[in-house]
Amino acid sequence: MNDRGIILLSVLWVVLVLSVISLSLATAVRTEVASSGDGFDSERAFFMAKGAAEVVFQDLVTDGDLLADSPVETRDGEFIFPFETGEVRVRLESGLDRIDINYASDTLLASMFDSLGIEQDERNGLVDSILDWRDEDDIPHLFGAEASDYDSIGGRTLPANSAFQSVDELLFVKGVTSEVFYGRLTADPVTGLYRRIPGVRDLVTANSNSSAVNPNEASSDVLRALPGLGLLTVDAIVAGREDEAFGNLADLVERIPTLQDTDALNFLTLDAGQPRSVVARARVIPSGVSRTVRIILREEERLQILSLRPLLYRRLVELKLDRWQYE
Repeated sequence: MNDRGIILLSVLWVVLVLSVISLSLATAVRTEVASSGDGFDSERAFFMAKGAAEVVFQDLVTDGDLLADSPVETRDGEFIFPFETGEVRVRLESGLDRIDINYASDTLLASMFDSLGIEQDERNGLVDSILDWRDEDDIPHLFGAEASDYDSIGGRTLPANSAFQSVDELLFVKGVTSEVFYGRLTADPVTGLYRRIPGVRDLVTANSNSSAVNPNEASSDVLRALPGLGLLTVDAIVAGREDEAFGNLADLVERIPTLQDTDALNFLTLDAGQPRSVVARARVIPSGVSRTVRIILREEERLQILSLRPLLYRRLVELKLDRWQYE
C-alpha cells in the first residue's frame, strides 16, 4: 500500500471515530434534554396538584362556597381542574377503602396477613406485635413484643403504646420486614411469570376511624384480606359495583348471595364516612408526567360560646390540615 492509500485510510478512520463521538454526544444531549424536560414537568405537576388540593380543602372547610361558579368540573365524585398544560383530578377519601390498623381486630389482622401468604407462626407474631404497639400497657400478648423486645431509635421508646399516627410507623413494629411492608415478587410455578404480592402498606390506613371497609371503594386486594371472602366472591363484588354502586348492606347481600351468613359482613360498611384526606393527581401534557399529593385531615373539637349568662355553648368538630404527603 502506497503512502497516499495509508493517508486516505487514516483519514477515514479519523472521520469514523469523530462520527461515533458526535453520535454519542448527540445521544447524551438528547437524553439530558429529555431528562431536564421530565424534571421540569414533574415540578410543574407537583405545584399543579398541590394548588388544586389546597383549593378543594378550602372549599371543604367553607361548605362548598369557594368552587361555586368556577370552571372546575365535578364528575364521578372528582373535581377536575383544567390547565393549559394538563389537568388535575382531586377526590376526597374517607379511608374506608382500606383496613384501619388502629381499629382492626386480631381476627381481621390475621386474615390480612394470611392473604399475603405469610406463614402462621410469623403471622401470629405480627398480629400480637401490632396489638402490643397500639395498646397502652406493657404486658405483651402471647406472641407479641413490648419494650424489652425493642431497641430505642433516636431516643424514641418503642413500642409507642398508642395509636399508629401513620402507616409508615408499621416499619418499626417487630417482625415487619421490607417484604411484609412493601410487598414482593413471586414466580408462578406453571407459567414462570412474575406477579406482585402486595404489602401491608397497600392494604391499610391509619385514619379511617372504622373497623370496616366500604366494598364500593376497597381494592380487590383489600377485599381478599377480609375474613370469609373468597376469590369468586371478591370478583363478584368488583363486577357488581362497576354496574352500579351498592346502596346498603341489604342490597349488597341480595346482589352477592355468597355473602349471606359470612364473617365478612362484620367488616363491611356502606356508610360514606367522613373525609380523611384530599388526594390530587396532576398530569402534564404532552409528556404525560404525573404527580400525586395528599392532604391528611384531622378533626378538631372546639367550644362555641352562645351565651355567657346563662352559659350556653355547643361543641363543634372542624376539619384541619394535619400534614401533606407527596408521591
